[in-house]
Amino acid sequence: MLVSLTLRNFVLIDQITLPFHEGFHVLTGETGAGKTLLVQAMHLLTGQKVSVDLIRHGEDKATIEALFDIGKLPAVQIFLQEAGIEQDPQEYLHIKRELTRASKNRIFINSQLASLALLSKIGPLLLSLIGQNSAQHLRHREEQRALIDTFGDLDQEVLAFSLSYEEEKKLEDELAHLERKTPEITLEKLRFEWEEWNRFQYQEGEEETLFDTYKTLAQHSDSLEKLSRVQEGLDHPSLLSTLLQCQKLSEGEISEHLGSAIAHLQEASYLTSQKLENSESQAERFEEVEERLSTLNSLKKKYRIEVSEILTHVESLQREIDTLENLDLHISSLKKKLKEKQQHNNARAATITEKRKASADILCSALTRELQALNMPHAKVVISIEPKAIGPTGGDQVTLFLAANKGEVPASLESKTSGGELSRFLFAVTLLLSEKNALPTLIFDEIDSNVGGETATLVGQKLKALGKHCQVLAISHFPQVARFADHHMQISKTEKEGRTVTTMCYLEKNETDEELMRMLGGTRVHSPK
Repeated sequence: MLVSLTLRNFVLIDQITLPFHEGFHVLTGETGAGKTLLVQAMHLLTGQKVSVDLIRHGEDKATIEALFDIGKLPAVQIFLQEAGIEQDPQEYLHIKRELTRASKNRIFINSQLASLALLSKIGPLLLSLIGQNSAQHLRHREEQRALIDTFGDLDQEVLAFSLSYEEEKKLEDELAHLERKTPEITLEKLRFEWEEWNRFQYQEGEEETLFDTYKTLAQHSDSLEKLSRVQEGLDHPSLLSTLLQCQKLSEGEISEHLGSAIAHLQEASYLTSQKLENSESQAERFEEVEERLSTLNSLKKKYRIEVSEILTHVESLQREIDTLENLDLHISSLKKKLKEKQQHNNARAATITEKRKASADILCSALTRELQALNMPHAKVVISIEPKAIGPTGGDQVTLFLAANKGEVPASLESKTSGGELSRFLFAVTLLLSEKNALPTLIFDEIDSNVGGETATLVGQKLKALGKHCQVLAISHFPQVARFADHHMQISKTEKEGRTVTTMCYLEKNETDEELMRMLGGTRVHSPK
């Protein structure tokens, strides 16, 4: 449940920390006092995108913080663990959102920086917001179908069916793809490409290795070219003969130095020729590497493929060739798989239909009772389940009908139900599903709009009863609703240092009576507490 909420620089709120408790909370106040601020804050905690308009005028940043007791919510604990969020089961879950005018909005979950996508998944597990417009979704038939499934505990079964149906569609697409193939033309092309890659025999990571080797050998090739030029100079036909002739003509030290020079030149020539001879294999290797790199680049360019995709691509070619060489066999096998999957899904859809019908019968009676208890004594709910083409959720077209008054023919919720009737219908649904949804905190934003005073009393009684099973927060203009609250919070505007400020506070017993009297227009109404 929600333990506390702290708001800083949020619209007209300077700073406030509100504790929350078990049971039914009501929030009241004059029109325009700022009751919707609380709902806006709750929306942000469930992952709604922010607007800079929510930041208090003159401030650069607004903050929303909330603590939640998730001790009885194992599903939330598991989700946090899977998301890598540390959570001590004995501690409160801490969620914080920072809103800035610079659009650098940040989300923290237990002090760990988190994404909006993650909050959008965790928030709805903690809070369920139901507003004046929430009932409109009940006009959509898919929502009506989902209502039946949730009430009948069919959600997991329908999800499993949806995944199986998706597999069926993939098989259909694969079969259609195979039946469109032209083996004779495609096979020749695929075989030619596969043979080119097969001859090349590319190894994973080879391009990088080849390139490194190429750079090393290229540097060595430059050295070899210089050695060759040295060798040419040393082997010049007139070099040694000229020196030998000079030595014969000279005497003493000059002759000795010329002899040494001749000896060094002969040694240099020998060493140079040895190095050149030993480097012939490297020159051959350089040519091999250069040619392999060139071939690899040509194949990549020819088939428009990145080097990281080559091995997977070659495997894919082999599979495609195998498929085309045995096309008839593959088509036959795929048709068999598809038929089996269709039979399996048809059987599962039929089972779901039967369970939906059983769920619908119980839900009809339960909704009728709840609506009659909400001052619609002649209300009657009818649920139609008609066959339709099987889709991701089965083969049923679900339609909800409501006869609100005695003697009326049941009308479809889709188009022929008034706003007041739809609001009460949603409230009845919420009461029935509160245990199914496992949401400890339900927030009602003027769910009692479009109803009369007598019905508002019944709504208040229902909310109080609901508060015994889960935490309930309700914004209301009706004293008939507010008087049943376990905790009464008043929202008002005051002036502080020349600025308008919204304040929120819990009322004591005598203050509650005064607020109820104000709401009623002057007549004192005592709380039933």
